[in-house]
Amino acid sequence: MGRKRGFDEAVVLDVVRNRFWATGYAGTSTYDLMEATGLGKGSIYKAFGNKNDLYVRVFSDYCQALVAEARKELRGGPEAVVPSPMARLERYLVSIASAFAAESPHRGCFLTKGTVDVASEDEKVAQVARRAFESLADIFAATIREAQEEGEVTDDADSSVLGYLILSVIRGIDSIAKADIDGTMLERAAHTAVALIPRTGTSSEKD
Repeated sequence: MGRKRGFDEAVVLDVVRNRFWATGYAGTSTYDLMEATGLGKGSIYKAFGNKNDLYVRVFSDYCQALVAEARKELRGGPEAVVPSPMARLERYLVSIASAFAAESPHRGCFLTKGTVDVASEDEKVAQVARRAFESLADIFAATIREAQEEGEVTDDADSSVLGYLILSVIRGIDSIAKADIDGTMLERAAHTAVALIPRTGTSSEKD
């Protein structure tokens, strides 16, 4: 039986993620991680591997949680908080805009930061980011297809393209929120993005 670790892995990974999130991959040394976690270099390497392994681990964990949260918020069925697919999508998009605007300081989304800072130089990070973006776009597209089935959105609308449109709006809001753009304007942009999705004009609001 191996010796029990003298630290809480989940807590350490949270600390590491927040350090990378704040100072970036290049701006964070192994010694910075040692200082933040209180662990020695040997303990970090034994438990998690090198700095790159640790970054990929926390970035992947974050992306998986982000996708799971989107899937939960947009899930339909009898237990859905908001029954209308389009209302769920709008509610989700506006909540994201509100969250980005309310941050202080504005650190934005770790998925966006990792993609911009690291993905072009690290294929592992690029693959994780690509899977996350594809999964999020698929979730948005599935919600739009559900709206088509319920008569909210026109049948000729391309749900896959619209899924990526919503994804692009979220990534854009994430970026400009860092410049301290007025939160009300970001929320209005989110509402407008959903309104641009072609509607049938016959469905009634169910929320």
